[in-house]
Amino acid sequence: MKKLFALCGVSLAALTLSACTDSPTSLPPGHYESKTSSVDANDTGHSRETSTDVYYDANGNKKATVNQKTTTDPKGLFNKSTSESTETVQ
Repeated sequence: MKKLFALCGVSLAALTLSACTDSPTSLPPGHYESKTSSVDANDTGHSRETSTDVYYDANGNKKATVNQKTTTDPKGLFNKSTSESTETVQ
């Protein structure tokens, strides 16, 4: 039983570390887009659009620019909120 708990702990740690190392600069150069949307139990809609451009700068350094737009739309009229952010990662 102790071996099972130890194995579960090691597996959880490995999955957590692999999720933390996911960086936009690990992608090959190019343009990437993704969109997710969901509705929670309170009938609030959530959507996220992400656009990533991976490129090499003039000095040969790999960089990525990530544009993200997040929208939350609670049930009702005229109460939608949207936020946008841009981040450059080396």
